[in-house]
Amino acid sequence: MATDAGQTNTDRPYLRIYFACANQYVRVYRRPDRACYIARCPQCSMTKTFRVGVGGTSNRFFELTCR
Repeated sequence: MATDAGQTNTDRPYLRIYFACANQYVRVYRRPDRACYIARCPQCSMTKTFRVGVGGTSNRFFELTCR
């Protein structure tokens, strides 16, 4: 899958999200505008936004639950 900038998904930074409620890992790629990552639960479609900015975390793995 190519982005508007001509990059493939493998060139884009990503987060690894574990949705405990669905017992599934999801790879979430940074948006093409570089402003955020948007994770969506594969079970209930709840979304969580991870903003990119100065003073943030360097963590690449997160655990979420919808319950």
